[in-house]
Amino acid sequence: MAELTPLDILGVSFAKRLHGYDPHQVHEFLSQVASTVEGLVRDRGELKQRVHRLEKELASFRERENALQDALVAAQRSAEETLESSRAEGQRIIEEAQLLGERLMEEANQRAANIETVIAELRARRREVRGELMRLVELLQGLIRDDQQLEREERPTPQLAVLKRRRDASGEA
Repeated sequence: MAELTPLDILGVSFAKRLHGYDPHQVHEFLSQVASTVEGLVRDRGELKQRVHRLEKELASFRERENALQDALVAAQRSAEETLESSRAEGQRIIEEAQLLGERLMEEANQRAANIETVIAELRARRREVRGELMRLVELLQGLIRDDQQLEREERPTPQLAVLKRRRDASGEA
């Protein structure tokens, strides 16, 4: 059945019969029905517009929801990637620090070995120098003994005094 419009209701005409309804009352009732139907049609049109607008809003909200879900998924992926990257970077830093620590320990051990070698060489050199000093002391002691021996063997009278007496005795002045 086709939808009735208020004009359809107002445009209806009924055949007249004997002892029928009062045409004026029928016309008045049809006007009221037409007015009510017109209000209902208007309300229905507004409701359709409102439903259409709400459907658009709903579609927009669904798009936003989908976009937010996509953004959330992307953010979660990004966070996981960042976390994994940070873990990997942290592990790399730890490994580099361990390698550096090992290298520094090796260098420190090498320096310690070098220092021990230098200390051993210095001790050996000290023994050599001590031996040389002892030989020098012995030599100096020998020279002192020799000098003491020469001093004992010297004449008690100085030779210059002997020469002066000879000159005095010969008359030379």
